[in-house]
Amino acid sequence: MNVNNVMTSHVKSCHPNSSLEDIAITMWNSDCGCMPIVDGQNKLIGIITDRDIAVGAALKHKPLWKITANEVTGSRPVFSCRSDDDVHTALKIMRRNKVRRLPIVDETGALKGILSIGDVIAATKKKKGAALPFIDTMTTLKSVFTRH
Repeated sequence: MNVNNVMTSHVKSCHPNSSLEDIAITMWNSDCGCMPIVDGQNKLIGIITDRDIAVGAALKHKPLWKITANEVTGSRPVFSCRSDDDVHTALKIMRRNKVRRLPIVDETGALKGILSIGDVIAATKKKKGAALPFIDTMTTLKSVFTRH
């Protein structure tokens, strides 16, 4: 199964100079826990999570409207995959990097969607003779939720 069969295509994103306040409000209204960070050409340059917002606010000692996405994510690496990648490839990336969400990009690096471990779990069916996707998903889940 390819990532495009499982991913969320309509994804909210933000820019490096977006305030944490604006990002948090968008996350709340969209019921999501992260947002990809894109440049002016919609190219993926980072990702920010609700945890980044909480920790960033605590460490910066400033109001959320005075802190930008770039201030809390900086040059942290961002991991992604392509929509035509196999889901198992995405799960390997998640396991290796202990992340629960992967932005999906096209060949130019433009944002196309996002894949969460929850998306994969929802699409995983445990059928007779089809245990591998289930086992691979559960192994990934265990990996990303293990303390770093």
